[in-house]
Amino acid sequence: MRSEPRPPTAVDHHGTVVDDAVEVFEGIYSSQDINIGEAATEGFSYRYRAVGDGQVTTATSAVAARRWGHIDPERQYMLAWATGPGVVLDTDRADPVVMQPNVPVMYPSGRTFAFDAAPAVQHFVRFDGTYLESLSAAVRGDLPGPLDLRTTADPAALATLRRTIASAATTLWDPSAPAGTRSLQGRRVAEAVLEAFDATPHSGITAAGRGSVRVAQEWIAANAHRPLTTADVCRATGLSARGLQAAFHRAGATSPMQFLRDVRLHRVRSALETGDPRSTTVAEVARSWGFAHLGRFAGTYASAFGERPSVTLQRRRTVQSPSSAPTASTTT
Repeated sequence: MRSEPRPPTAVDHHGTVVDDAVEVFEGIYSSQDINIGEAATEGFSYRYRAVGDGQVTTATSAVAARRWGHIDPERQYMLAWATGPGVVLDTDRADPVVMQPNVPVMYPSGRTFAFDAAPAVQHFVRFDGTYLESLSAAVRGDLPGPLDLRTTADPAALATLRRTIASAATTLWDPSAPAGTRSLQGRRVAEAVLEAFDATPHSGITAAGRGSVRVAQEWIAANAHRPLTTADVCRATGLSARGLQAAFHRAGATSPMQFLRDVRLHRVRSALETGDPRSTTVAEVARSWGFAHLGRFAGTYASAFGERPSVTLQRRRTVQSPSSAPTASTTT
């Protein structure tokens, strides 16, 4: 089931009692093994602040003492960076990850891992697992499933990610930000994280029925520009309508027609992002990808991307003066 955003909530835990800090962080990290040592300075203090809507959460953690133990990410993917040295992940493995100051890394996902952290401020962007997996599947035209994320990324990808986080931070930290704006900024950060860290292969899915679903989805993605029906997909895959639906259900995927709609929505978005607002219209792009009812399309697009299609199209005008020649640019 795809995760849904909730009204944003803000939390702020802080104090000077070690036992309270242990309770707070064990709750946050689904752990029963968080340990805190002696205070690094005169007196102990801790603080954890976060704002989240169930899909994307921004957080900051500061503990004035060394801490160690185990973290269970459960169904989350966590991007993190520390302001100082001394934070090490997977300390019980042969290849521990030493976090460099202010360099974002992905926490291990899908398993419990050990850590050891010197006193430092850490910043996080946490993603609901279903949300990030669904986004990755839609972008890649693939099946949703657990992601294989690299721990570290190359400097070029990190530079883009940093710019994206910086531009989105004000919105993501504001619980009163409009839902559409928050959804759009959260999605931009999630897409930048996937661009930097996602190493999920397109093959190797072995669950029952997923081979047939992969064939169907690849065929749908390749033919999304044509008028398609379930019967067309059945003929292409050699499955009956019931068999096709059952295969998608077993794989935990959306229905074939919902998948087709998602592919077309992303193709429309790509066309609007690269189109010239002076000569491109939302209506012509939408119709070219099979969306005949423009009012319904606009609502579906806004639900998927957090903004109306006209806003996506006009954004290009805001980053380029009308008199300037088109140039390549990176969206952040």
